[in-house]
Amino acid sequence: MPLASRAGGRSRIRQAIVFGRNPHQSDSFDTEADAADALGIDTFQLDLAALLEDDPERACATIPERGHLRLLYRGWMLTGEEYEALDEALGALGHELMTTPAQYAAAHYLPNWYPRLKGYTARSVWTEGTDPSEAWEAAQALGPSPWIVKDHVKSAKERWAEACFVPAGATRADFERICGVLLEERGERFERGFVVRRFLPFKVRGQTPSGPAHLEFRLFFGSGRLLAAESTHDFDVDVPDFSAFERLARRIDARFFTMDVAMLESGQWAVVEVNDGGVSGLPASMDPRDLFAALLGVER
Repeated sequence: MPLASRAGGRSRIRQAIVFGRNPHQSDSFDTEADAADALGIDTFQLDLAALLEDDPERACATIPERGHLRLLYRGWMLTGEEYEALDEALGALGHELMTTPAQYAAAHYLPNWYPRLKGYTARSVWTEGTDPSEAWEAAQALGPSPWIVKDHVKSAKERWAEACFVPAGATRADFERICGVLLEERGERFERGFVVRRFLPFKVRGQTPSGPAHLEFRLFFGSGRLLAAESTHDFDVDVPDFSAFERLARRIDARFFTMDVAMLESGQWAVVEVNDGGVSGLPASMDPRDLFAALLGVER
């Protein structure tokens, strides 16, 4: 059974994984649960629907009230408020999340991580709320489009032309229409406000039905250490040595998070996004056993 020492060595805390699956959508979490089982890591299933319905106690009903578990949340993306409610419910059972709510927010919301990586990612501005006109006014500080528009956490890049990309020469009406489609696409999961980012000239590797596919990699960090890296897209490419990014990773005050990086047309690398590691999907070519073993310190 994988164990981790409590500070000062006074007791032992058992590590485990709690999954927040959406039973109505396809995901890779069954495969991840099998991988955890192969490593001897205990897993539990959260009632995700109950958590999203603001009933965290019912959501945690299957988690035993015994021992002291340090739980890695692996599941669908939560708002900061939902994650904090989960943390409180688990705390009432005597357990703790591996990533604290403050650490979750540090990597989850662009306004939190952007100031720490400014100069290594696209220039960005943001608003609070859902007023596209405020976002248009803020975007003027970036200079003329092209831009990318998203919320504080996530874009709608699957609808690239309608809800994400603002082309060169776009008018205010064009911009506000794109923002409106983004709001419609994100619905109740729209997070906090608009983010407008300069469009960077990334190297295009291929095309997807929704738009261009860049030479992009997802890097997983634990306590500022690079744990794993794989191509975001299903490309047959060698994974470069990304260890130099650990210096940037140490600027993010989070225990476990991801950093998506992509190659510019110039050949340099830029940070595309940062997010919490527990809610970041694994690239298809990544073996979850390798990631869990590195993160939780168990033998592969």
